[in-house]
Amino acid sequence: MRIFIILLFPFLVFSQTNVVSTGSFESNFQLVQSEIASVYNPKTTTFIGNKYFFKSSKPATLVLFDSDEPITVKTNYNLLDQTFDVISDDNDKTLKLLPNKILRVTFDDRIFISKNGKFYESLHENYEFSLLADTFLEAYIPDYQPGIQEKPDPRYRRNNSVFLYYKDRFTYIERRKNFLISMFHKSKSKEINNFYKKNKISPRNNDELSRLFVEFFKFINL
Repeated sequence: MRIFIILLFPFLVFSQTNVVSTGSFESNFQLVQSEIASVYNPKTTTFIGNKYFFKSSKPATLVLFDSDEPITVKTNYNLLDQTFDVISDDNDKTLKLLPNKILRVTFDDRIFISKNGKFYESLHENYEFSLLADTFLEAYIPDYQPGIQEKPDPRYRRNNSVFLYYKDRFTYIERRKNFLISMFHKSKSKEINNFYKKNKISPRNNDELSRLFVEFFKFINL
């Protein structure tokens, strides 16, 4: 009997934890619906495939502009409509998080922040500047021969643009070595180029790109 009780106790604790967690998400959905979201009206665009940033919704902590009390919900970033979607447990309602209400959305491996009424992924933040990524699905028309082939339906591809946010202004960053070096004072070009080579900086790597800006930001030429 003692062995049975010992084995059963962890199971009961685990079950109670899951119930509390599920109940918390359900309660927070109601709070989100009434305070910091609007009903989601999807675009009428025909789209095949996954239009979300993650494969499925994940727990995230919401920090609000007007409250110090964080809220935990399950959400996912809609790349097509560029909004965070929160879906009810019974899948009968989808809410759209409002960027003018939410300061920060924190996942276990990503952070998104709100700037000027829009969400951006935060690649790096400090007291001087931020590196922000805007990821979305852009429409394009595949190559075809007019007059011979019918104009095809638009397709979508994932686009990722990076911006430097400094003094309340966005500056677009091209992921090219020459462009990056040109953003700093000419007197530092050689030093930055050596740093670039020595550390094998790849403009496509967000961590390495952030490292470059942290190292030489005081020489930024904006």
